[in-house]
Amino acid sequence: MCKRCKERDKDGAWREWAGSKPQCAFKRGVFTGDNWNCATMNELRLIADDRLQTCNRHNDCSFGYVPVGNGRYIAMSWYKQRGTVGQAVTMFLDEPPAPLTLKIAEQAIAYCL
Repeated sequence: MCKRCKERDKDGAWREWAGSKPQCAFKRGVFTGDNWNCATMNELRLIADDRLQTCNRHNDCSFGYVPVGNGRYIAMSWYKQRGTVGQAVTMFLDEPPAPLTLKIAEQAIAYCL
């Protein structure tokens, strides 16, 4: 579980949400699409959408990206504004996409703050 989800779970802050209990996207340190309101992924979405305005929407589908630094980016997609991020990968120039790790996600958040 990521640090942000642990802190939110410890504080019980998720209980203010009327929906299902959150599920972290980094259960084993690597992104999984089987998530719900992961605090780290929510932070990345907020950075992409509000701070950097790097999101695009078409109908109910959203795509956004966040820089990590050194020419790397996190690309992610989600449905509506609900809590699940369906896809998230790390991209770097002409290299094929790589799985998103919690370490890279934390680097991107620090880089953008």
